[in-house]
Amino acid sequence: MRTLLRPIFFFTVTALVVPMVAFATPPTTEAISFDDTFVYAPGADENPCSFELTYHNEGTYLVTTHLDSSGVAVRQFARGIDFLETYSANGKAISSRTPASVHFDVATNTLVGTGNQRHFIVPGVGIVYAQAGRFVIDLATGEVSSAGLDVPQSEDFCAALAP
Repeated sequence: MRTLLRPIFFFTVTALVVPMVAFATPPTTEAISFDDTFVYAPGADENPCSFELTYHNEGTYLVTTHLDSSGVAVRQFARGIDFLETYSANGKAISSRTPASVHFDVATNTLVGTGNQRHFIVPGVGIVYAQAGRFVIDLATGEVSSAGLDVPQSEDFCAALAP
């Protein structure tokens, strides 16, 4: 009896799975390159320092979009590939390689970032700016929640770039 059930089970699973695979729309993947520079005045939200700060980000995000059987996007995943963030001022610079990953859930209209987002380390001082863990952004309301490591830019960050 047991040997008879095995082929029936195999046939049933195959009959159910094969059509789903045959009609599924494969995910699409594209590379999006960034090479942006921003200059922040002293006192701006992005600059806690008393001097002008330049921020440069350069790299590529690999974006995979998962589609339903109609070809409608249901979810996206983006991950940084060789992404470099650099802050500079007064002839000095500090940089961080950023392997950031972000999931976009179409159904809930949220972005969820996980893992190491950035770690700026100054020799002899340590971490001067870092974010890692999990953050969620509700795109409808703009509300952000986060958990994990959050070392904001501070006096040590500014001191690393000071004249």
